[in-house]
Amino acid sequence: MQFVEERMKQGRTWFQETSVCGEKLCGYAESFRELARSFERKEPPKGLDRRAFFEEERLRENCGVIAGHLLELADIMDQTAGEMAGLEPLEEKVWRRLLRELRAKRLILEGACRMPLREITLCLRTDREEAVSAREAQEVLSAVLGKKYCLSLTAREYVGREAKSFLFVEEPVYVAFTGFARVIKGREEISGDNYSILQSERGSVTLLLSDGTGSGEKASMGSGWVLDLMEKLLETGYKPETALKMVNATAVTNGEEVGHPTLDVCQMDLSTGECQFCKAGGAVSFRKHGEKVDAISGGQLPLGIFQDLEPQRDHVRLREGDSVILLTDGVLEAFREKGYETAVLECLAGMEELSPREMAEKLMKLAIFASEGNIRDDMTILVATLWKNP
Repeated sequence: MQFVEERMKQGRTWFQETSVCGEKLCGYAESFRELARSFERKEPPKGLDRRAFFEEERLRENCGVIAGHLLELADIMDQTAGEMAGLEPLEEKVWRRLLRELRAKRLILEGACRMPLREITLCLRTDREEAVSAREAQEVLSAVLGKKYCLSLTAREYVGREAKSFLFVEEPVYVAFTGFARVIKGREEISGDNYSILQSERGSVTLLLSDGTGSGEKASMGSGWVLDLMEKLLETGYKPETALKMVNATAVTNGEEVGHPTLDVCQMDLSTGECQFCKAGGAVSFRKHGEKVDAISGGQLPLGIFQDLEPQRDHVRLREGDSVILLTDGVLEAFREKGYETAVLECLAGMEELSPREMAEKLMKLAIFASEGNIRDDMTILVATLWKNP
């Protein structure tokens, strides 16, 4: 009993310290906003010669980009602080049972709290000489709460002698299965298209597809650079639309080094089925439910042309068995003689009970057949299908 009371006291102290950290983050966020305001510059004064005017205008735009980045960082800090403010201590009955059952596995609970979005954080250590798998704590947590929890993707795998925090996430309602197909333009050795699939520890899957300017190695470098930067921003906590705007601002600064690649972003929430599309110059995308297929209109301008890019945005609600199909414009070009988008809609509507990989490969074969084997551009197809989590 003394052990339990001592650990409960330590847990309350840990919870209070976490709340203090949230308040500090709010203070840091305000500091970043003040710093952003210091970068504000007025429009160039009248009377400047042409060269001086454009230099002053370019400086003003660059300062605006920096200020925008600082404001986004402040928003992320506020969001994190808000999540900390939403922390709740575990009920005493749950806390006591967790203490006992973790102790039976020689895992010592130093602190615990509920977080927003069906998450729980445990501060754990062990008194064993060797480390203990964090999966053992996952099994105890799931048994005590009567719900299936899994260790977050970024959490440590093992509990050591030093106390560390571990994030556990309630398993989402859906799972996403993905597949792809790609063909390189004739006579080229490398595709100018690149794609990526990101899975968040908070139950979302993000599809990224970029079509580089032209074809070959230079196009591949441009689209690859876009995806690398986009991945880093999304993993840091930026929202897709904001991250896309920041990538565009960087592309404008780099100029012709990266060209003007397109970017398709599709983020699926596995807990609700909500799906957000965010596009910059990307080709039309599709949502398939059985024989019904809807088109998601393409973005208007690719990256790096204008400083202030407003991405094309769409929201749809996915149900079990729904598929999302992203493709580059080389696929639409292959269906030129058969009606571009209309032909793709008809092809997808006729596909029944195919896996994402099979769907992507079949659509690619149909595209090659429609173009009579004349591959005029790189072609990439990315498919994701939502199913209930078993």
